[in-house]
Amino acid sequence: MTSPSPSPLRLLLINGAVFLVLLLLLELALRLLGIARPAFYRFDPVRGFAHRPGAEGWWTREGRGWVRINRAGFRDDDHPPVAAPGTLRLAVLADSFGEAFQVNQADTWWKGLERRLQSRPDCPLRRGFAGGVEVMNFGTGAYGTGQELLTWRQAVRPLRPQVVLLAMFLGNDLDDNTPKPRDDRPVFRLGADGRLQQDDSFLQSPASRFRRSLPGQLLDGLVAHSRLAQLLNAIKNRPAAPPAPAGDGPPPVPEPSEQAWAVTAALLRQLRDEVTASGARLIVTSLSSPEQVWPVHQRRPADPFARERRLAAILAPLDVPYLPLAPELQRQADRQRLTLHGFAGQQPGIGHWNADGHRLAAAVLADDLCRP
Repeated sequence: MTSPSPSPLRLLLINGAVFLVLLLLLELALRLLGIARPAFYRFDPVRGFAHRPGAEGWWTREGRGWVRINRAGFRDDDHPPVAAPGTLRLAVLADSFGEAFQVNQADTWWKGLERRLQSRPDCPLRRGFAGGVEVMNFGTGAYGTGQELLTWRQAVRPLRPQVVLLAMFLGNDLDDNTPKPRDDRPVFRLGADGRLQQDDSFLQSPASRFRRSLPGQLLDGLVAHSRLAQLLNAIKNRPAAPPAPAGDGPPPVPEPSEQAWAVTAALLRQLRDEVTASGARLIVTSLSSPEQVWPVHQRRPADPFARERRLAAILAPLDVPYLPLAPELQRQADRQRLTLHGFAGQQPGIGHWNADGHRLAAAVLADDLCRP
């Protein structure tokens, strides 16, 4: 006599239990093996995306750095709401060059800048601040000047820095500022009257709607706490390998549109006005692009600093100090025979600054900031 077959419901429960046990075993195995792919970013209704507070782990997509995101949601130590008496607070607004996941935090240019300013009590920037210097980093990957303006409003202004240093990467900031439809961030445009307008239509995109929904929030919580979910998320978001440069030269940089320059100029004016109104001082620096400091001189552009000259022309009437780093970084890299961008085994010369790039940038910027 044959036993009755299990009911469909019972089979479903058994299979579900087996699947759940398998997932738990995989989660345990990943933790025992020390395998983690932390999700450093999450949805943000104001800036589109931002760092996940408390996330930490190794970044290995390019270079290798131990990354910890502070309570405020930025790659830095935690900072108290009020500075210590007599301390100069310098806030850094930047994109992935400020985020600098590719190296350890101690090796970033902004940490190096803090150490150098601390060691120079006679620096004019420190006049009246006997308590030292506190550099606060708000750099976030893929941000343009518009998202940095929103970061100023949302996170930087409440901490009352005396100096705001906007670090621009002219290799892609202008493209990031181009007013084109985006589903992952707000867009800034110029109205018919020439005034800056913010377009938050990204909030209506299917991806944004899902992330704000209950299932999306549950999935975000799972990714925040599960190693298996983080691994699957990393596989889904794994970027394609960048194409090798043709002829052993740096990758070409598209020429920005006039619209991009106009929006960038309006954003800089707005940031200047808001920073000044808070009682702080805005300083702008620009970093180097790979083609400007390419090790083979013959592969560099004929006019590598054209964008720096145009940015200088925008900032001069705003009375905003401008410290372009690329010309001096090029001279120093040539003299010391250094490759400032890229990492061994990962296309040297291309991408973000390596440890030499960060060290040299900190030295040059400290000299510029302390120049009488």
